[in-house]
Amino acid sequence: MTVQSIVTKLRVSLRRFRIASAGNVSVMFAISIIPVVGGVGAAVDYSQSNSIRTAMQAAADAASLATIKNASNLDQSAIQSTAINIFNGSFNRPGIAPTVNASYDSASNVVTVTAAATYTPSFMKMLGVSQVNMKTTSKATIGAKKWQICVMVTNPDSNHTLLVQNESTIEFTNCMVQVNTQNWDAVEARDTSYIHSANGDNCFVGDIHYGDVQPPKDLTCTFFTDPFASYNVPTNTCTYTNKVVTAAATLTPGTYCGGINISADTTFSPGLYYIQDGDLKITGSANVTATNVTFLISGKNSNLNIQTTGTMTMSPNTDAAAGQWAGFVFYYDQPSSKNNSLGQSTIKSAKLNMSGIIYLAGQSLNITNGAAVTVNPGSIIADFILPKNDGHLYLTGTINSPLAVLQSMQKTGATSGGPVLVN
Repeated sequence: MTVQSIVTKLRVSLRRFRIASAGNVSVMFAISIIPVVGGVGAAVDYSQSNSIRTAMQAAADAASLATIKNASNLDQSAIQSTAINIFNGSFNRPGIAPTVNASYDSASNVVTVTAAATYTPSFMKMLGVSQVNMKTTSKATIGAKKWQICVMVTNPDSNHTLLVQNESTIEFTNCMVQVNTQNWDAVEARDTSYIHSANGDNCFVGDIHYGDVQPPKDLTCTFFTDPFASYNVPTNTCTYTNKVVTAAATLTPGTYCGGINISADTTFSPGLYYIQDGDLKITGSANVTATNVTFLISGKNSNLNIQTTGTMTMSPNTDAAAGQWAGFVFYYDQPSSKNNSLGQSTIKSAKLNMSGIIYLAGQSLNITNGAAVTVNPGSIIADFILPKNDGHLYLTGTINSPLAVLQSMQKTGATSGGPVLVN
């Protein structure tokens, strides 16, 4: 009997009692006790049945979520036994023994678990309700996983746009490598070099020519539009011109026309640095610290040219005043060269530790001569990414980064993201 029919029966009894007029006061009192006790009991029984149904639903959800993990490799009997064992391990109501059934639809990759039980009420028997029937259903599937894109190659059609060679490596963790190049030879790992992922996804619109690339290419990979391509660095009045640093110094935010040439230990104060018509060049054994700093590189002959044997520690400007630039450590902007690969940026020998985004669309990024670039968390965006001569790139992603700009670098891949409820 359903809850609705129980309530209906109780209403009928109460209505009959209300219109009855025969009998004396004692009889009336005695009779009145029956529906009152019945009403209170009905509330108790209803609460109990609702609690049992809630527990059944929770156990069915646990069973479907656990069973879907391996359902594609199980036969029907194994699916049934797995679901029953998980359900029984989650459901503990003395005197209630639900009947559990499970099925798997391989076409939709959905496991369905149903549970049915009968509850015998304690009070509603006096109203003629001998049992309450309950049923729950749970469906689960494997959802797609969302990734942060930590490497993005923007060149549309050249070959070897993501290339490691001469004992170089790319290692990435918890993120996706996105190569938008539509070329059969877009990705390659030569000699003992490799591209490896720990909990990651390789989304290559083109193909891997050969080499040690793990995991294999995601066969459902799709193009990902550069979310920052429309950004333009403004041209400003020069604050400094042809800045040269040959002794330990602390620099302040401003517009550096002709670039900055550093060969001694340097600290950059927090803020935005506009590098116009010249390189950001760091050489010698200079150590550089740039905390809460963003470099905006634009104009003629402007490149990132790091050739120090020292260590560089950097984090992006995240102040509200930075606006759209918040979260970038480097943003390269030559509008005429985007997607035309006219520039060359180099990180040679240095040890660079940073978080945030390196944006070099329209440029090749060469990581070479023992350089080690660690980005955690963050992304590198360039036309070509080319570690060589013992160059190493380490990237870590997260979809929960405090850097808001990284929210624009997220994509759902084909790799399984784990069990999720369908309903």
